[in-house]
Amino acid sequence: MDYVLNQHFENTTVDFDGKHYIGCSFLNCTIIISSLNFNYDRCTFTDSQFKISPKISWLQNVYSLLPSAKRGNTILHA
Repeated sequence: MDYVLNQHFENTTVDFDGKHYIGCSFLNCTIIISSLNFNYDRCTFTDSQFKISPKISWLQNVYSLLPSAKRGNTILHA
């Protein structure tokens, strides 16, 4: 995975796949996500939108954002 450090993105389209963004800022950007192979830490998003590929199931997106996913906890389904 490529690291992108302390970059400022403005009025552009950014492909998140295969990258780990650290300390970056995104102003009025379109963030493209077509896989779950990305990460970000300490980034800010202002007036930006996320476009997520329909290939990724909705449940995977939600689960990957939950704090329990990072601890390896199991989510029980009703």
